[in-house]
Amino acid sequence: MKKMISIKNHHLWWSSFGLLMVLVTSIAVAQRGGQWWQNGGIETGRNGVPDWGIDQEFKGDVFTFVRIKYESVGGRGRPAWRTDYRDSDLNFSLRLQQLTSLKVDPEPIVLELTDERLFDYPFIYIIEPGALYFSEAEVQALRRYCLNGGFLMVDDFWGDYQYENCLLYTSPSPRDRG
Repeated sequence: MKKMISIKNHHLWWSSFGLLMVLVTSIAVAQRGGQWWQNGGIETGRNGVPDWGIDQEFKGDVFTFVRIKYESVGGRGRPAWRTDYRDSDLNFSLRLQQLTSLKVDPEPIVLELTDERLFDYPFIYIIEPGALYFSEAEVQALRRYCLNGGFLMVDDFWGDYQYENCLLYTSPSPRDRG
């Protein structure tokens, strides 16, 4: 009789454990809107950030937040350029729209440094650049962009090593790159 109770408890324990794992997984998926597998895992919703319109007559005359997509080594299971994507981009754009007289595009974009459209935007943003690496074409494009008046904002370093690695690619001249 004791052995039968022990087997029942064993089955009850594993059944409860399995049910708990399904519940935890369901909650985790629900937190991401249930769409973490779509669009390559890239969020496309606004997550509660309000939308606003822009005058279509001047749609090319607005500030657009541009995040740079880049290759990196290491990371935490996702490319470093995607850190806080899309929430931070939307929030930055919303606050700029609210707190300044600038007209701001409500839809931030993601570009690579070699994209022809890069020079259409005066501001670009790179996050967690500590493990980035650029091709020579990307280095040349970034240098040309900055020398022509473009503004690069770099954010979220984790120590001197990451800062120095970023400098290897963003220094103003080849002799400064090691």
